[in-house]
Amino acid sequence: MYRSEWVDRGYPSTCASASAAPPPPDGFVRVYHLSEARFAIENIQKSRLKVATFADANDPFELSVFYSRDPAQRLRLKQFTDDVAKRFGIVCFSEDWLDPTLWSHYGDKHHGIALGLDVSEHVLLPVRYQGQRTIVPMNPADSDIDQFLGTKFLSWAYEREHRIMVELAKAEREILKLPTGDRELLFEKFGDDVRLREVIVGPLCSEDIDALRAKVNSPHNNVTTFKARLADKFFSVVPDEPTVPPRSP
Repeated sequence: MYRSEWVDRGYPSTCASASAAPPPPDGFVRVYHLSEARFAIENIQKSRLKVATFADANDPFELSVFYSRDPAQRLRLKQFTDDVAKRFGIVCFSEDWLDPTLWSHYGDKHHGIALGLDVSEHVLLPVRYQGQRTIVPMNPADSDIDQFLGTKFLSWAYEREHRIMVELAKAEREILKLPTGDRELLFEKFGDDVRLREVIVGPLCSEDIDALRAKVNSPHNNVTTFKARLADKFFSVVPDEPTVPPRSP
């Protein structure tokens, strides 16, 4: 439906949304954030995304791209890394949503929802993947933060990850009441640099597509909501064609 337009924008012809939704405009990149359905719906209604702190990261090597054998340098590196972790969090995205492993790991085992967002190129950090850690610069500084925040081990490359770096002091805060005590959650709001454009219901998600589309269209404009299915011939997740809205004239 939109495949040639995606290709014209520099995307591969195989991208999952090329048959379902328009591509992003110049200056923006379409990326996808997968989560449990209940969290995705809450984020849609409140126009936000949860910020992950490095204390909660599922990769213990986050912020560990650099190393040193010198004790004094290792101490400086630890101090700098601790400071970065206190100052910044991240919102994580994938370049595409067709990989079933992504749905298994981040989309509640295919019961979740993927949000497709247009993110401004100037705030989006592509993650680099490498097999070895790097010798630390003599004096790590803020100019090295992108490398700290945007480098992961090669085995994570299937995620094709991009990130938004968020200053924790500027993030929206919400207190979650739990039996074990209050927990503070941090969020990045939708806005000029982050725009919701797609809502993709996982293959095993029980949300009614029409009811969900109404929830999406109430606070948002120009969002394409549809369901995904498992592909017939390939190990991929693809649009469920009958649920894709027709293209506007």
